[in-house]
Amino acid sequence: MKFKSLAVALAAALIGGAAAASTLDPVFVTPSNGSFSDVVLGSFTLTQASDVTGTVFAATSIDFGSGFTLPLQSVTFSFAGLNGTGLAAVTDLDASAGGFRYANLAAGTYQLIASGTLGGSGFGNIAVLSTTVNAVAAAVPEPATYALMLAGIGALGVAARRRRV
Repeated sequence: MKFKSLAVALAAALIGGAAAASTLDPVFVTPSNGSFSDVVLGSFTLTQASDVTGTVFAATSIDFGSGFTLPLQSVTFSFAGLNGTGLAAVTDLDASAGGFRYANLAAGTYQLIASGTLGGSGFGNIAVLSTTVNAVAAAVPEPATYALMLAGIGALGVAARRRRV
């Protein structure tokens, strides 16, 4: 039936949204007493309301080439999340300390921050932290989309009524 294919196409159009993914530049952290708190890992800007997810991870070594690799201490994250306007109204939906997920985050500029501790037998008191951020724009149809959809439903109603008569 043509109505089914029309409904599927309409649902796909309403669900679709723009997506953007980025990896922020690595940050070198030298914590005092083996722990770090609220270290700014980078920032990103949203131009429209979006769902934002991301992870923060630590390098286990630095490779200088020619077979020389420097092992680093392990990092345990106690928090990874965002700092920015409007965050008081939204909650980090990711229970893991190394990740974050925010639903329907407003347009604006946000900083990514992390806290944690160092441990293990790696070199010195150095951590290299890297981050990936994924933003998917929330689908918000324009009023013209609703008007066209209602006109189409009305046309289907008229066609169905004519068939009965």
